[in-house]
Amino acid sequence: MIGQLRHRIGVYAPSEVRDDVGGTITSWSFQRAVWAMVEPRTISEAVENGRLRVVQSYRITIRHRSDLSHRARVVWQGRTLRVVAVSDPDTRFERLHLICEEVLS
Repeated sequence: MIGQLRHRIGVYAPSEVRDDVGGTITSWSFQRAVWAMVEPRTISEAVENGRLRVVQSYRITIRHRSDLSHRARVVWQGRTLRVVAVSDPDTRFERLHLICEEVLS
């Protein structure tokens, strides 16, 4: 697995702060950089409110971490990817699969 983790990604965690009108503002703070394997998966397009929306999905494999939130964001090669799901594929606590989405338009 070590030879396959050849991409460097940044992991960002959300933090919410109250604003002046009672709502919340989400800001993203850098947590760490990790080695990963990034695999493009599917690309889909749909028309929403008269606009074309294109979404690219990825599966990112990293070493197992217990502190990774499913609400995290990943930055890879200048792209911001939203983590949709986090899973331990073989339940051996060796690696994690992150299913991520990037909105292209």
